[in-house]
Amino acid sequence: MATSLPEVDTLGQLQTEAPNLLAHSIDTLNTLDLCKAFNREEERVCPAIACCLPVIASLIEDLVPRLHAGGRLIYVGAGNSGRVGFMDCSELPVTFSVEDDRFLAIVAGGSEAIIKAQEVAEDSEEDGSTQLERLKITSNDTVIGISASGRTPFVLGALRVAIRQGALTASITNTTPSTIGSLGVTHSIVPLLGPEFLAGSTRLKCGSAAKQILNMISTCSMIEMGKTYHGLMIDVRAKNHKLLARGRRIIRQVHHILQEKGHPFDETIQNPYTIEDSVLNDLIEQCGGKVKLACSVAVSGLPVDVAKNRLDLVNGNYHLFIESLQPAVSDKFSKKSGQFSEELFLAIDGGGTKCAVSIASQTGIVAQAYAGAGNFHCVPIDILMNHIESAVMKALSLVSDESRPLYSKGMPKFAAVWAGLAGLQHANRRECLTKSMEQLFGVSAEDGTLRLSSDSELLSAHIGLDDSVTHGISLIAGTGSVATAFKQDSNGDVIQIGRAGGWGSLLGDQGSAFDIGKQAVQALLTSLELSQGTEVECLSELEREVLASLGHRKEGLLSHILFPETDTKKTIADLAKVVTRLGFRATNPDPQALEILTSAARSLVRIVRPLAKKQICDPATSSLILSGALTKIPDFQNLLLDELSWHGIYAFKNVVIVDDPSSDAALFLAKRVSRKS
Repeated sequence: MATSLPEVDTLGQLQTEAPNLLAHSIDTLNTLDLCKAFNREEERVCPAIACCLPVIASLIEDLVPRLHAGGRLIYVGAGNSGRVGFMDCSELPVTFSVEDDRFLAIVAGGSEAIIKAQEVAEDSEEDGSTQLERLKITSNDTVIGISASGRTPFVLGALRVAIRQGALTASITNTTPSTIGSLGVTHSIVPLLGPEFLAGSTRLKCGSAAKQILNMISTCSMIEMGKTYHGLMIDVRAKNHKLLARGRRIIRQVHHILQEKGHPFDETIQNPYTIEDSVLNDLIEQCGGKVKLACSVAVSGLPVDVAKNRLDLVNGNYHLFIESLQPAVSDKFSKKSGQFSEELFLAIDGGGTKCAVSIASQTGIVAQAYAGAGNFHCVPIDILMNHIESAVMKALSLVSDESRPLYSKGMPKFAAVWAGLAGLQHANRRECLTKSMEQLFGVSAEDGTLRLSSDSELLSAHIGLDDSVTHGISLIAGTGSVATAFKQDSNGDVIQIGRAGGWGSLLGDQGSAFDIGKQAVQALLTSLELSQGTEVECLSELEREVLASLGHRKEGLLSHILFPETDTKKTIADLAKVVTRLGFRATNPDPQALEILTSAARSLVRIVRPLAKKQICDPATSSLILSGALTKIPDFQNLLLDELSWHGIYAFKNVVIVDDPSSDAALFLAKRVSRKS
């Protein structure tokens, strides 16, 4: 007797294998009613996907920086799931001018299985592992496994390799719970569609859902990478007559859009709407079939090579290219000479969710921009450097000019660079980061033109800018929490003289958004435990709101939190929004939420207390510099200041809320140079 593969005997229990309610009558329906019944089943696809949109969006946000850094997107599937992945990958190179070796579909049974079914191929987990190992997966890569049943061995093998190699991982399944769901992939997308029109035929609703989700992932990623413009496929390559005609049409449509916005610019070529097709054909040919480059030349009047360099400067983002053609936002840039009339200073604030940069001259901020996460502990260094470069390029696009003095890769020669990155305080790989920063910006840690620090040290810049104080304590209360004491020395430099907190979520972060969210979850779990063995379950308003925000049933809630499909820390920290909303509402503030918020404020006071003494920072002559999402909430500010006073830490000379530490840091760099000169 043949033996069954693991879990095969339980296949009949899967939602996708169950008989449809129409099963008893489906064979007797006339053709029109049969088509109507089929269509009604397919209508379930969009609502099911709608429930998964937050997870899909989170995946895209993690995917785009990896694509910018040169990573690959790899779909893995068997049978129809593999073919759906192959269809999506095969369209991307021509539609968005991406390299075809960076968007791959690994199908069980190989390329032959795309044309003719190779059913037995999906049963080999080892084959899935081998196929992915051949690709030499890195942390820049993203692997998405597609399996309606959630148990396809080929897909399981591939995902296990991807997880082991540290790649970003995701799965698309249509059953829960599932074997794939228990692997610990980064993003688990589970549109629940119920039984298929024909029991077990997952090429139907499940196939439709998979195709729509993959279309969404790839298309939205390309949009976020700047490969479209106002809904136009501006990055298409004109490789045949149809695409050449589309290219001409896109050039004309872009020109029309810019006219409506008050453009084109003075140097533009004549209106493409009045130009013969042959002229636009020649332009597209000169640009190597690259329609976006042809559009850039058409609206700017720049030579092809100059337009290409300008596009490269902004990572191919056409919106930023158009912005770069505007008059510079700062009068520190001389259009006449084509050079900056003053030196430039760069400050970088790398946090858990974004990287903010500010560029300043000696008389003010020139430009600011943002990109992806900048936590040194959480983001691989190559992706981190890509985020930093992307943010700086976006800022430079606001003041760019072809004749400005450059260092390399479109970078100007910055007089000084200060990078404050979360996680750098206790990092042991600073040498690698230092070398990467020196190479990117042409500065040196040895001669002082490059400074690397934790993000909390950026707040010290405010002391250097405020002539009324020489000491200060910064308090960050965001996802984490840390307090730092600073003083200004006789040379005008601001140095750290004390630090408290900043232990991370495992050992500390008391008073942070994570701490507030954790206390809320603890309250919920305690109530659920106390309700065991009783007929009535009494959850408070806060506990009900927390449970709803977690989007999970009470059963298995702890496992959902401890072994999540998304970032645990972010999930818990986000619950602070629920607590602050209930605790600080104008009428009937929730007492349980307010108690948690008061506890958090007291925890922050305990962090500040070791630093708020005359030997370090006397509050009466020092500034209290607040930063982080919690400190921007007026009610929480008042609660914190009340708790400081209650615990004997009386009024600081100044209390300052800093929204953008990179701005003050860039201005401080400029002020130091001005003072020394």
